[in-house]
Amino acid sequence: MRTRNRLALETVVALAATLGFIAVRPAAAQPDQAGEALSARDLVKLAEEVEKEVEALRGWKFKRPVKKDVRSEKQLRAYIEKKVFEEEYGQGRLECLQVMLPMIGLIPADCDLKQTFMDVLFNQIGGFYDPDSGAFYLLQRGGVDYGPLVNRILIAHELTHALDDQHVDLNRLIKSREPTEDWTLAVGAVVEGSATTLMTRYSVRALLSGKYDLTELMQVVESETERSQAFLEAPPYFTALAANYMCGMTFLLRGNFMALAADPEHKGVGDDFLATVKDPPQSSEQILHPDKYWNADERDEPVVVKDEDVERLLRQPGLHVVHKNTMGELLCALLTFPADRKLDLNLMMLPSYWTNEAATGWGGDRFFLLAAGKDCQTARKQLKDVRGVWLTMWDTPRDRNEFIEDYATARKLPARRHFKRGALAVFLFGFDSRQAAEFEDHFLETLPAFRHGDKPWFPRPR
Repeated sequence: MRTRNRLALETVVALAATLGFIAVRPAAAQPDQAGEALSARDLVKLAEEVEKEVEALRGWKFKRPVKKDVRSEKQLRAYIEKKVFEEEYGQGRLECLQVMLPMIGLIPADCDLKQTFMDVLFNQIGGFYDPDSGAFYLLQRGGVDYGPLVNRILIAHELTHALDDQHVDLNRLIKSREPTEDWTLAVGAVVEGSATTLMTRYSVRALLSGKYDLTELMQVVESETERSQAFLEAPPYFTALAANYMCGMTFLLRGNFMALAADPEHKGVGDDFLATVKDPPQSSEQILHPDKYWNADERDEPVVVKDEDVERLLRQPGLHVVHKNTMGELLCALLTFPADRKLDLNLMMLPSYWTNEAATGWGGDRFFLLAAGKDCQTARKQLKDVRGVWLTMWDTPRDRNEFIEDYATARKLPARRHFKRGALAVFLFGFDSRQAAEFEDHFLETLPAFRHGDKPWFPRPR
C-alpha cells in the first residue's frame, strides 16, 4: 500500500504536466486575500524568497542579482511583438512559415499564423524571463487567485531560467544553430525541461513540508484546464509548445520519468543540463527517445542532405529557394495523427503521447520553399507562384511507407505529389504533373549527397 508521502510525490509528478503548461500563466501578480492586487514590492519580495530556494534545489548560486519587475498587459504585447515577431520571426521568416505550414498540413489554410501565435502566447504568458536583459518579469493581471503555493512554484520555474542563463548563456545556446522547427523543439525541450524538473522538485518539497495543501494544487490545475481552451483548441502545431515541458523533463531524467517520485532530490539534472549545453541534442527524435541521445551505443543523429545539391537541382530561371526548414519526428507525428486530435493534459507528460508508429522511423528531413521573382529577395518578399519540396529520410523503406500512408489519410492535400526511392520519400507541393515528373527524373539521376553522422547515407539499397 502506498504511503501518503509516496502518493503525494507521484501526484505532483503527474500534476507537473499541467503546471509546466501553466508555468507562464499569471504568477504572483494575483489578488490577495483582501481582493486587491499584490503590490509590485510584494511581488519582488516573494520572488527574492523563492530565488534562495531555487539556488538550494539546483545546488548552484546566482552569479549576480536577477532584476525583478512587473509588466502591464500593454507592455507584454509590445514585448511579444518585438521579441517574437521582429527578432525570432523577422526578415520574412513569419511570412514564409505562413505559406509553408498550411502547404505541409500543420495549420489550416485559413489560419492567421501571427494572430494565433499572439492569442496563444498572450493568453499563456504571465511571468517570463528575458535572456536579453537578464530580468524576470511578472505580469500584473488581476482576476485569478492562485494562492501562495502555486505562485511560488511558477516563480521557481522562471527563476530557474535565470539561474541557468547565468551559468550557460541561454541566448547563445538557442542561437547556436539554424532556427528550424526541429531545432527549436529540441533546444526548447532542454531549456524548459530544466525549469520543469526543478519546479516539480520544488512542488514535492513544498508539499512534504506540511505547510501547503495538495488540494489547493489540484484545484488550480482543474481551474486552469478550464481557462486554457484557447490553447487547447488551437491547431496541433501550436499545442506542440507544451511538449517542451514534459518531454524535456523526461529527457533530462534520461527517460526515467518516475525518477522524481523515487528520488525527489535528483540533483544530477543540473549536471546533465550542462552536458546537453556542451553537446546539444540534434533533433526532437532524441528528445522523444532519450536513449538515442544518452546511450552511446544507440545514439542516433539525424540524416542530413547537402542543401547546395538540392538547390542546384531546383534551380530554374525566375524560381528561388526562399526558405529552408526541418520538421523532425514530433511534427511528423502531428501530421499523421487525426486532424481533429485535441491535447490531452492527462497524457501529455509521456513522450509516447507525442509520437506514433508512422513517425518513429524518422531519420531526417529537409523542406525547401520556392517562389518566383527576379531575385531571391524579391521572391521572398512577394511569395508568388510558391512550391514546396520536402525530402524525408527514414530508417527503413517500411517506415517510409507507414508515414506516406498515414500522412495521406490524416492530411488530405490535393496539391501534394510524391516519389520514393529506398528509405527516401520526396513530397512535392504546387507542382503540376509535368513539373513533378521532370523534377523526379532529374533528382533520381543526380542524387544529392546525404550523411548520417560521420558516414554517407544512401536512399536506395547498395
